Amino acid sequence: MAVELSLFNNSVSTLLNHLTKHYGDDAKLETYVICARVRSSTMPGGSGINWIVNPGGEEHAGRLLREVLKAVEGNGDLS
Repeated sequence: MAVELSLFNNSVSTLLNHLTKHYGDDAKLETYVICARVRSSTMPGGSGINWIVNPGGEEHAGRLLREVLKAVEGNGDLS
């Protein structure tokens, strides 16, 4: 599988810039999840979801993913 690393690196840089701009020095990164959908004719159903959770972040990953889903479905509105 070929992956264009510059796209991934730009995404990580964008996230880090956002975090450092909008949160103070006392803020602590609790957890992160990297999620990807992969499409392939060799996969059952034609696609699959893969994710990576930071070490020790497994207990927070479910809550984080639920909040992301709410934001995506609500077009950014978490209420």
